[in-house]
This record gives sequence, structure tokens and C-alpha cells, in this order.
Amino acid sequence: MAMTSDETTKICSHCDRAIPSSNIDLHFAHCSRNLERCKVCGDMVPRKYAEEHFLNTHAPVACSQCSETMEREILAIHKGEKCPQRIVTCDFCEFPLPAVDLAEHQEVCGNRTELCHLCNRYIRLRERYNHESRCTGVPENTVGSSRYVCLCFTRAIVT
Repeated sequence: MAMTSDETTKICSHCDRAIPSSNIDLHFAHCSRNLERCKVCGDMVPRKYAEEHFLNTHAPVACSQCSETMEREILAIHKGEKCPQRIVTCDFCEFPLPAVDLAEHQEVCGNRTELCHLCNRYIRLRERYNHESRCTGVPENTVGSSRYVCLCFTRAIVT
């Protein structure tokens, strides 16, 4: 039903909508009997669905991964960026594990070594990126274990 531009309107005191003056009494009776304003968002919702509206829109929800309770609006951000149980990948071995365990895992995993084929030295995985950017490619004479190097160094100090 279209309103003509010269028809006067009144504001419904229940829903704050502009209603044609000729319909305001009927509208107000229907509106106040069937609708209520949500106390959280201010939307007008049918009275019979007010509780359902609250539960589906505003009620706190629990994260399915860590059981922390939060507002529904931030659940997606929590699951993707902040949940301690979200699955992340190790920078060194690409193993998927819960975020809460990542630091401890990477502390151990990053200390593993791999042979640099340019300089023939064993390099810690956590130092590999920096090593590759400044490796001269000059190979050392022998490829010995890091344990052998440490023992030679220790013997030189002791003797």
C-alpha cells in the first residue's frame, strides 16, 4: 500500500515507525500486542519469537574447540585467530597441532639440523632462512657431526 506524499503520518510510540495518520490507532493496537523491542539490539521482534531471537542472536556461545564462552559476534574471530585449541602448522616441519602447543614444539623442532649443500655445514632449522641469505657457498673440508666439532673444541680448551 503506497502512501501519497500529501498524506500525514504519525510516529508510533511503540515501534517508532512513521504510520499514516488514518491507520495509527489500528497499527498501535496490533504493534503493542504483537511486537516487542529487543533489549540488546533494539530491533522490533514478534513477542512469540523474542526468546528465540535472543538465543539465536545475542546469547553467549561456547567455542566448540576450547569451551570458552563469548559473544556470538566474536566467535568466528576467536576460532580463526585466538582459540588456543585452533590447529596451526609448525614453521619448520609443517606438522598441524593446537596453537597452545606450538611454541614448545617449535623450540624443539627448530633446533633440528639439516645439511646446507652450498657450504657443507649443518644448520639449525630456525637459522636456515638467515643462513641461506648470507651463505657464501664456500664448502668446508669435512662434513662432521656437530657433536664431533664440540668435542674437538672441548679438548682444545682442556689440554
